[in-house]
Amino acid sequence: MTHDPHLSPKLHLTAQHGFALHDSRQPGFQRAWHVHDCGMLLWPRMGRLRTVWDAPDGEPDAQHAVSLVRGTAVLLPESTSHLTASEQGRQQHGELYLPADRLPAGRRFGAVHLDAATIAMLEALLTPTISVQSASWLVRAIMEQLSASRPLALPEEPASVARRMVRRFHQALERDLSLPSIDAVASEMGVSIRNLQRACQAEFGATPVALRRRVLAAHARTLMAQGRSAASVSVDLGFSSSGHLHRLLREAADRH
Repeated sequence: MTHDPHLSPKLHLTAQHGFALHDSRQPGFQRAWHVHDCGMLLWPRMGRLRTVWDAPDGEPDAQHAVSLVRGTAVLLPESTSHLTASEQGRQQHGELYLPADRLPAGRRFGAVHLDAATIAMLEALLTPTISVQSASWLVRAIMEQLSASRPLALPEEPASVARRMVRRFHQALERDLSLPSIDAVASEMGVSIRNLQRACQAEFGATPVALRRRVLAAHARTLMAQGRSAASVSVDLGFSSSGHLHRLLREAADRH
């Protein structure tokens, strides 16, 4: 599966001081797939952020996802395709943009734990009254500290083929892609349709098709709860009209 992220240029913002900062307090924050022309450190200050990114080597199946809270962050090199969305109504997070030569040497990119010293420095970095000289010193210190930070464990692949199927559906929606067919998912996992049907009935008491529709309905409700109109959600999810979407939502509600 592939996606076509748009370029969100930030490198030019780093030209004067060697870094650039962004502090977001936007409720229901959501950014679709995009790339930056520089490195980025993103860290929550309040709330929970869902972040999904492709591995730097560009492998189509090397896609990672994690829920970030205060005390965690994600560090990505330039040209890394990623998306970020808040999982709660209120959120606050910071983004630090850096040219490639200012990223920590030998640092493994991805999700990391932040120690108390790094959190304190990041908070100070966003202080409105901080001088440029002090901010530059803090950026260098933060990068040094990140070199020794612990990686944040990513969710393991579920052992159950039924749950693996559901995860494939969620991954597709997170990447703004159409849901794969049941046949395609079964083939990818190396199981027969019959075995997949049995696994879904045993674990969820539903058919693969019904589970696929539940995942789609839940994703549609999430988008609409963020303020999106039914018409725009219908278009994004491939429905021919909002009436079809409303029927799906009613069917899902009747089953709960």
